[in-house]
Amino acid sequence: MNWIWIAIRATGLTGYFLLTISLLLGIYSHIPRKKGSILAFHQIIGQVALLFIGIHAYLLIFDNYEPYSIKALLIPFTAAYEPILSGLGTIAAYLLIIVLLTSDFMKKVGRSVWKKTHYLVFPLWFLSVIHGLFLGTDTKSIWAEALYGGTVLMVSMATIFLVFKKYSNKRKGRPVAS
Repeated sequence: MNWIWIAIRATGLTGYFLLTISLLLGIYSHIPRKKGSILAFHQIIGQVALLFIGIHAYLLIFDNYEPYSIKALLIPFTAAYEPILSGLGTIAAYLLIIVLLTSDFMKKVGRSVWKKTHYLVFPLWFLSVIHGLFLGTDTKSIWAEALYGGTVLMVSMATIFLVFKKYSNKRKGRPVAS
């Protein structure tokens, strides 16, 4: 049994799942009276997701089938194996780092910059879906299809809810929660 391959997939899928949970919690925090500890949990889950994604990338160096170089991990589209899909994963990781750093330094970068930067979670999550769905070796499995399909459905529905809520609040002249 190839334990490195199992660890690579497990950490990648865990990172993706935690990223999805963090995104959903961020959207859920826009519901009145639900902020509080949800925002703290949302931030911690995002950081733990980055940790798993970092371990996922690090373990790729030791893969027996297609080992990645440090250059291939750090510079998008330079991997020998599936450079486009690998590069999308690298870009998603960089975007997550940017979102987390601007969140940690929100007071220094300002609320406006933080808010605009925070919307990068949507494209970075989408890039993560593409990366995992088309590069993952087990995505043809029923459980993987259910995971990706279910998370895409949940995030899509939550995003529609968020957009509708913001649009409806703007039309009523109420301040929009951020």
